Amino acid sequence: MTLCKDLVEGRIRFYWTSQSGALLSPMMATLQEAAEWWTAFQFSQYEGPERRCSIIDRRSDHDKRRRFESRDANPMGRRTTDRPVRVDCDMATPKIDLINRMETSLEAVDRPAH
Repeated sequence: MTLCKDLVEGRIRFYWTSQSGALLSPMMATLQEAAEWWTAFQFSQYEGPERRCSIIDRRSDHDKRRRFESRDANPMGRRTTDRPVRVDCDMATPKIDLINRMETSLEAVDRPAH
């Protein structure tokens, strides 16, 4: 799965796609929403016996994570859902850069010559 960040209708959106590029999730406004959707999706796909009572990682709480880091245990957790998600495909930044360059060019054209 790939986490994408894109500029859609003037807003930053996050969404998940399959390896083939098919859209798997709805468009989401925040990285946190995308992380929560991914965690719920991963848990829904698991078919083995589940021992964890909650899909929320106890290490996601800053104070609890700090306590875990002070121990020898792995502070990031063992499961992939315990690790922070990262944007794999950022399509928003190039679009924003292009818009900024276009605005700068228009401003230069609109400025009166001295």
